[in-house]
Amino acid sequence: MSDLNALVGIDFSLIGTKLHAAYEKDANGYTILLIPSEQNADNGVSIGQLIDDIKGLVKGISSRELSAEEQADMEKDMQDGMAGLTPEGDKGKDFDLNKLIVKLNMAYLYIRKTNNESESVLEYAFQLEVIAKDVIPEAIRSLVTVDNLSVSVWNTNRKKVLDRMSLVTINEYLGIPEKTEA
Repeated sequence: MSDLNALVGIDFSLIGTKLHAAYEKDANGYTILLIPSEQNADNGVSIGQLIDDIKGLVKGISSRELSAEEQADMEKDMQDGMAGLTPEGDKGKDFDLNKLIVKLNMAYLYIRKTNNESESVLEYAFQLEVIAKDVIPEAIRSLVTVDNLSVSVWNTNRKKVLDRMSLVTINEYLGIPEKTEA
């Protein structure tokens, strides 16, 4: 009798981003692969929507709901964190969290768990974008604007993934050779 092998694929969305993942089980262990996929330009979720989703997640996991006071505290903390962006004359105006849009541009995850721990692998690459076009108060927009903030984090060296996600270091971009340790 042979060992059971299985492969399961799933298409799902995370932070408004469509993703495809696969789970494979074989005699040596299992593998999870989340592959980078092209995204539509109009996806993403507002910070307000994200907070609502977190509230729903907490409600789904916890045996109790967040109190109205705890929900208000969460939103106040976000508002207070953004208050530093507004000039003194605008402090009375409410900051609209729905103006900040969080977008997961691409994601890659490779987990290979084997019976031999030294052969197990964890690789990842994520690109997150915060669209902040209307966040800067109008009073200082002639001085500075912030359209987008991008964050990329990765630990993989797989050329195909790095190329697909356009992940390059500043030295690579400038053509500066990588230093090798002697």
